[in-house]
Amino acid sequence: MNAQDSLKLWFDQNKRDLPFRNKPSAYKIWVSEVMLQQTRVAAMLPLYNQFLLSFPDMESLSRANEQEVLEHWRGLGYYSRARNLHKACQIVTSRYNGRFPETLDEALEIPGVGPYTARAILSIAYGKKYAVLDGNVKRVVSRLFTESDEKKWQILADSFLNNEHPGDHNQAMMELGALVCLPKPLCAKCPIQKSCKAYAELTIEKYPPGKLEKKKFELELHFYLIHKKGKILLIRDSSRRFFKKLYTLPFLIENAKIPAKDVINYSNPSYMKEIIQNLKSEFIPGSASHSITHHKIKVFLHKIIHDLPEDSHALHGFETKWIDFNRLEREFPSSIAKKILKFLPQNGLFQE
Repeated sequence: MNAQDSLKLWFDQNKRDLPFRNKPSAYKIWVSEVMLQQTRVAAMLPLYNQFLLSFPDMESLSRANEQEVLEHWRGLGYYSRARNLHKACQIVTSRYNGRFPETLDEALEIPGVGPYTARAILSIAYGKKYAVLDGNVKRVVSRLFTESDEKKWQILADSFLNNEHPGDHNQAMMELGALVCLPKPLCAKCPIQKSCKAYAELTIEKYPPGKLEKKKFELELHFYLIHKKGKILLIRDSSRRFFKKLYTLPFLIENAKIPAKDVINYSNPSYMKEIIQNLKSEFIPGSASHSITHHKIKVFLHKIIHDLPEDSHALHGFETKWIDFNRLEREFPSSIAKKILKFLPQNGLFQE
């Protein structure tokens, strides 16, 4: 039995029961792959199931408005993924009558669909002979062929593809990297151990070569509960450094430890400065940690003690929304909203 057949047999016997593997369709695979970017399987699964209940096919997702999609993405973070998926589904619905295209060239023309996602969908949904290369597969390929040059990994993955079962092979390679060929591998459990050059040469620790981690910038986000007639303010501002397309509680960036050349990109909008200067605020004890790409963030919360005056011009020209407090998580669809709720006072939000 060759290595590819041994791998498939192992996969058939050991694969995890994941919902996107049951009667896989291009749409289900696409949603799962987008969700799994930046998110672990265990955290993604309940949200994936709920998302498909609301949007069971490409047409239903295409018809939804962006706010609905973002609300159902809540908890996954990195909301640009949801917006890009939504827009791409609308394009596929319009251009290809709601059927994901079956050629690699056409798939790569869809906004947000890169080589890995395209190859995964085409091989698993349509049985096309394309090998995938995600982080797990890169580790397997690098060790299997003792190859350090990342530019060669796709060619090697293609050469190792099981052409009779490309979809199962790709899932098996990803599963092997997720369960066995870990950073600290479980070589005794590996079905292709006999074909692994790194195992034979006792050089597994050399592959794949390590990458230098990008330094994370530290900063604080201070959110403010600004209210008027019992409702709280959300604002959307595309000029901000963070949450450019989301309605959020207004916030200030403080104590940012960033290079001097980047300071201007972290400046606070004038309307926030004006509000904070003119209205008294009260710090709410507590803090939370949060992470946005390359940023290590401490989150704090304040409440403005008095209602925002009716004649305030501070917010002129910006997109605003006044909401009931109990809708905060729904209207501000970010895990950061859930975090700040945990240290809110229990005895009434606006009591003085």
